[in-house]
Amino acid sequence: MRKNKFRLVISILVAVLIILAGCIAIIYVGKKTIDEKTAQINELQYEIDSNKQVVYVAKKNISAGETLVVDENIMKQEIHTGLEAEYYLPVDAVGGVAVLDIRELEPIMADMVTPLQVQQDTREYEIAVANLMTDQSECDYVDVRIMFPTGEDYTVLTKKPVHNLILPNSVFYSYLNEDEILRMASATIDAYTVTGTYIYTTRYVEPNLQEESVPNYVVRPEVIDLINSDPNILSIAKETLNLDARMNLEQRLIGMSEDTLKAVSDGHGIADTAKKSAQLGIQYQADPEDAEEITEETAAEDAQAPAEQPEEPVPEEGAGEGASAEGSGEETQAP
Repeated sequence: MRKNKFRLVISILVAVLIILAGCIAIIYVGKKTIDEKTAQINELQYEIDSNKQVVYVAKKNISAGETLVVDENIMKQEIHTGLEAEYYLPVDAVGGVAVLDIRELEPIMADMVTPLQVQQDTREYEIAVANLMTDQSECDYVDVRIMFPTGEDYTVLTKKPVHNLILPNSVFYSYLNEDEILRMASATIDAYTVTGTYIYTTRYVEPNLQEESVPNYVVRPEVIDLINSDPNILSIAKETLNLDARMNLEQRLIGMSEDTLKAVSDGHGIADTAKKSAQLGIQYQADPEDAEEITEETAAEDAQAPAEQPEEPVPEEGAGEGASAEGSGEETQAP
């Protein structure tokens, strides 16, 4: 009996020890697992915190060729990224020009912007003498070229951004240095003094991929002498050529279909001044003096032209004598 009780006590003790050992093992393993998970969490949190950066993002959609200005089209925002800070737009690059379209809230990378090269003699210049394309748009990159009546074609300005475009007036602004301003002034005088000379723009298809062309227009000494001798000739030439460019643009717009005009207006957000004229069918009216001269010349030609003689009817047989008699009687009765 005592032996059975002893065995029972031993069995209970062994069972308790086993349970305690199991609990201790579970606690140990659990604590170790918790420590490992906590370490992983801390490591991930450190990685997240270390990848947190404040960078410039687009405040709104930015078009290629647009200047980046803080609080106008870009702003600072904290993001999580695995890239180094050098890959993003640095502070000293703010004020540069976007080389491609940037979507709203998209982080701005350093290679998305090219620095605006402002030299000591760089000025904002109004170009109002060039014949623009009918779908010319803001932030286009263009070459300004001049074509002479002989067919010779030269590049005056290369890869210039179009800013503050006023398409109905054929006017836009760009950045020029002194040498470019002189070339533009010389080309303006050439277009004004040489009949048939034509200044126009050509647009770059991919400005961020295409290199700028080399200007090959040479300023003539005679033009410089003319500008120096008559300072007013440049302003007169600008006004005259601007009027010609506007008239040419309106004539081209009038010749376009209504659907094309609507596409230009909707697609580029321009004020289409020629659309109403095209719909009403308004044609060019000659000057009254010119019309009077044309009328006088026509009248003179009509007076000089010989009058057409009416064809005489062929007399029938047997009626000739009666006709002669009637004719004699009429002649006799005539006073």
